[in-house]
Parts: sequence; structure tokens; C-alpha cells
Amino acid sequence: MSQISEYIRIIFPYRGSEKKIYWLLFMILLVKFFCFDLIWCTSSTFTPFSKVDTYWDTLLVCLILLIPLFCFRAIKFTFILFIALDLLFVSNLMYFRTYFTAIPIDSYKLIDNLSDFSTSVFDSLRVIDLLFPLSTVLAAIYVIKLSSQQKSHKNGRNLKTRLHTSLYYLLLILAVFLFPFTWIKSHHGFMAANEKLKNAYLYTCNVPMYTLFGAMYYDYAREKDVYTEQIGETIDNWLIQQQKYQSHAQPETSYNNCILIIAESFESWTIGLSVEGQEITPNINRLVKEPTTLYAPYVQTQVKGGRSIDAQLMFNCGLLPLISGTYSIKYPNNFYPSIAKAFKIRYPDAKAYSLTTDKPMVWNQAIIESAIGYDSLLFKNNFIQEEPVGSRKQVGDRALFRQIAQKIAKREVWKTGGHTFLQCLTYSGHNPFILPEKLKQVHFSKAVPQRINDYITIANYTDNAIGEFVNSIRNDKQLGSTLIVITGDHEGLADERQILRQTALGKQIISPHRFTPFIILNAPQGTIYNKVMGEIDIYPTLLDLLGLNNYAWKGLGRSIINKNTKGYTITQESNIIGDTTHVSSDELNHAKQSWQVADYILRFNYLKRYSNINISHPNTASAAFNKKANSTN
Repeated sequence: MSQISEYIRIIFPYRGSEKKIYWLLFMILLVKFFCFDLIWCTSSTFTPFSKVDTYWDTLLVCLILLIPLFCFRAIKFTFILFIALDLLFVSNLMYFRTYFTAIPIDSYKLIDNLSDFSTSVFDSLRVIDLLFPLSTVLAAIYVIKLSSQQKSHKNGRNLKTRLHTSLYYLLLILAVFLFPFTWIKSHHGFMAANEKLKNAYLYTCNVPMYTLFGAMYYDYAREKDVYTEQIGETIDNWLIQQQKYQSHAQPETSYNNCILIIAESFESWTIGLSVEGQEITPNINRLVKEPTTLYAPYVQTQVKGGRSIDAQLMFNCGLLPLISGTYSIKYPNNFYPSIAKAFKIRYPDAKAYSLTTDKPMVWNQAIIESAIGYDSLLFKNNFIQEEPVGSRKQVGDRALFRQIAQKIAKREVWKTGGHTFLQCLTYSGHNPFILPEKLKQVHFSKAVPQRINDYITIANYTDNAIGEFVNSIRNDKQLGSTLIVITGDHEGLADERQILRQTALGKQIISPHRFTPFIILNAPQGTIYNKVMGEIDIYPTLLDLLGLNNYAWKGLGRSIINKNTKGYTITQESNIIGDTTHVSSDELNHAKQSWQVADYILRFNYLKRYSNINISHPNTASAAFNKKANSTN
């Protein structure tokens, strides 16, 4: 024991208050990291605490971060570091509560967007997050107190001693580094070790195990990947297998137009629900009962870091989101096959419009909407500021749809006598679900928890907006045959779902699953599709319904019009959800691989290879895949 003490004295030859300060700051830093891990794991899994990587990697990172302190006595710099870490920890915890991942590196460049989402951002804060700045403040008070007590204390160290101390400290870091380095090497390297965590139970473990900085490095290193023939073969082989599950249904009805309504944070459990004798969605309840409505209530949310813009990717392009990051920011100049492009191939005179009350810069929409195939884009400045809702005082859903109906009537966003594809994006359902009192049409007692009250009140407001809009456009005889699609971009309750389900009312009404609805009005045949499906399945279903089945790019999902489509899908966490009773293990593995295939396609702009000779000319892409399939048999 005395020898260990001697070694510690040699490495850290500090005395008195200086020794207390250095060890205090070291312990505070270590506690910050483990508190972050603990809070992170509370919303996911505690598996990282059973992994040795978590402890060694955290210790190593703490020692590295404190090099300025132990080698150069930079106490003030250390506190600046603490403040920066507090901001990093808290912001990533807030991000994780919604997106279930750490903030991707490229998303730090979007900090200017926070001004538009300030209320939603603060809504993700929790009281426990105060531990981080509080620990820094308490440490600063203690250090100031110790410094004032022994201000004139000198430990007598000369330059030679300091150099020795720095050398010993760096040797200590090297010794600690050797263990995780050897361990990672035995697991085929850092990247491979991270890749192994991509399954249903471990996909959130990389941050606690390898720290935030390890996660950032992994994100950075993935961007440096180079396209290889092996990656191309992986994509091709998957797409060949996907042909087994694609629909070849012939359209039963011809549609001249399509209106796609994407409602913000709209969940299925609100449909058909009554609380204290009040219907939450009376208009949609009526619409789903119509004989020509196809209604699928169990659409699994599959968005990731891009949230709303990820939903647009799936609905419009049939592609799953990036595993990490936001495609519209990282790859705005990719080639994107889409439903709008398919519509315009079939109807050369067609026009596609996208309407939103957001700013063009949000999620880089001005660029990505054009890349997806929309000819005309209407943003915030194109609408009159009526019925402001939310912290950003955006145009309320009811006012938005009223103005859209007016623009349609004036043919500002509608091609008279031609063909139109119209995408409408709502905003009012955005977290934190606050609706001005004068806009509320339902009111509940205090027996309804406030958060549930807020959410279902907003759902009611959006329902009224959609109901009025549908009634308005149905009275316009000039619109011709129009397919109207209503869906939600993603679930709305995020990490609050389980908390709210612990309340008496929440347990009764809130679904444990992240389901959004898929409602098709004027469908060829009305029915309720009671199977589980994914958001990725909406794109191929729309191809079938709109008679665009000859379009070469059929997406990564499966059309629910196909009678052979099984009732299951895969979640963001790589969990299979739904009925897999008669599904083979090969088919399930194929589904699980879809995330990686989509990631490859987006990262390497894979579909650009087919933009000139395949996607633009239906059937040639399929012919290329069939040719490859025959050559491998």
C-alpha cells in the first residue's frame, strides 16, 4: 500500500489545497460522465454498465481532458472546459429524448435553427439536467474557498519537477490507453466494435461505452468511408431480393390529382377517442367510416434524426433515413427518385407543389424539396399570419388549410385541366402542444393530466382543420378525380409516452406503440387495414393507388395493396413489430438489413447510377437487377 502511495506521490506531487483542488476536479469530471451515462441509460438500457469498455474509456477521456490541469495547472481553463461539457451533455440528453441518438456532427451546424424551436428545445429539459451546471458551480465555490485560504502556498516545484510530473501523467494516460486499445483491437477495430452494437438492444450503447467523443469520431469516420464494389453488391443483392415482396397490382381507378397531407406529430390512438364525452377527432372519425376510405391505423414511426424531413423522405422517395445524421443536410444534391417524379413521368403536364409554414432553411427544405421533384415551393412568407400557434407563432392548421383551399380555388397551386400533386405540411401539432385558449373547441377537467390535455386538444384542432379542408375541396367540381392521403409525420410523445401511461387515464387511452395513421380518401376500395405496417410502406402503396406501378424505383417498403404483404415492420431500434407467425428468418433478416442498405444508398448517392438510363425509363432498373440476379444464379 505504501508503494502505491509513493507512485501516486511521484505522478501527482501536489500538497495542501492544490492537491485537494486537483483531485476534486478529477472526481467532478468523472462523476459528470457517469451521471450522463446513467441518465442516458434510464431511457434506453443499462447494458453499458455491465461492459468494461464504459469504465476504461470514461477514465481515459477524463485523464486526457485534464492534461491542461495536471501538466500546466490551468485551473481556469478547466472550468471553461467544464462549462463546455455541461452544454454538450445537456444538449445531447435533450436530443436523445426525442431522437434516441446523440447529436450528429453535421447537426451542430444547425444551431441557428434553434431560435425557431426554442420552446420545444426547453420542453426537452429535465430537472435532473441541472446536476451538470450545479456540479460546476459548487466546484468553483469550493476551489475559490481553498485558494483564498492558502493563497500564498508554494509547493516548491521547479521546472524540472513539473516536466517530470507531466511526463509521468502522460505515461499514466498511455498505460490506461493500452487496455481499451488492446480490447478494441481484439474486436476487429473501433468501427467494427460500434457496428456490432446495431441491434435491437444495443444500438444506444455506443455513447455510454465509448463516450460522446467516441460517438462523434465514429460519425466522422463513417463519412470518410469510400464506396467499394462490395457495398454495391450488398445494395444490389438486397434490391434483387426485395423484388419478391414488391407489388404488381394494376390500378383499379385513375386519379388526375393527389393531395398528401402530413400532420405534425399525429398519433393513431387519438382517432375514435372520446374523453369526458367529447370526441377528439370527429371529422376524421367520419372520414374513416366512408365506404371509399382505406384506413391503416398501425403505421410504425420510422423517423430518426431528421424527424419530419425523414418522414418526407419515406413518403416521397421510399427510402429509410440515415442511421446517423440528416439526409437533407448531408446529401441535398443527391439524386432522389420520388412519387412526384413518377407522377410527372406518367402525366408530362403535371405540376407538383409543396406547402409549409416553415422557413426555407429549416431542415434545408428549399433545396431538398426541389431535389425530391416539387416544382413550386410555398413557405412561411407565402401565407398570412392567422391564428398563430406555438412558440414560433406559426400559421395555425385551420388558417393554413383555409388559405391552401383559397389558393387551390384561385388555381395558384393547382393546374387547371391538368394533373396536380400537392403536399401539405402542418405545424400546430409540434411539441409542446400549446394551443391558444380562443382556438380550443374542447375543454377538459383537471382529472385529465395537463400534458394529455394539451396533446388531445391540439389533435382536435388539427382534426377540425383537416375536416374543413376536405369539405371545401370536395365542393370544387373542377378538381376532378383526386386521391386524398392523410398521415402523420411521426409520433408526438417521444420519451414521455411511458410516463404518461403511468397515469390512470394515460394507461387507458395512450398506445404503448408509436403508431401514426394512414388514411386514403376516394380509394378504389374502402377497408380497414388492421395489420402493422411501416412508414416506409406508404410510398409503394401510393405507387399502386396512383397507377404508377411501372415506375422503376419501387422503394424499400411493401405495398399494403399487395395481398401477400405480411403484417410486420422494423422499428428505428431494429426491433421487429407486428405478426411474424408465418415469416421466415431469411425474410426477417432481409427486413433488418434495410436500414443499412438505405444508409449506403444515401451516403454514396447510389441511385444516381440509375438516374439517366433506369429511373427515367421505367423497367430498365428492374431489368438491370434481373440481369444481375440471373448472373448470380
